[in-house]
Amino acid sequence: MARNVQTTLEEEEYRVFKELMERKNLSLREGLRMAVTKVLEEQVKVDPKDPFLTRKPAGKSGVHDLSTKHDKYLYGTRHRRGSS
Repeated sequence: MARNVQTTLEEEEYRVFKELMERKNLSLREGLRMAVTKVLEEQVKVDPKDPFLTRKPAGKSGVHDLSTKHDKYLYGTRHRRGSS
């Protein structure tokens, strides 16, 4: 689900950003999305040791519930508080 976000820019920030987007033939919305994507790419790090990324495909697993219980097979069973 998409979220609408509203913010305030200083007049000079708005003017310079708008001019830059016009030169690139982009809307303000497209430019802001690009900026958010760039920040997320630079700041959100993926754990290179995550089993999802390190396990090699092994072909057919023979496990018939793999599509619904893949986290259990990758990370093991975690006990939740309050559950029996």
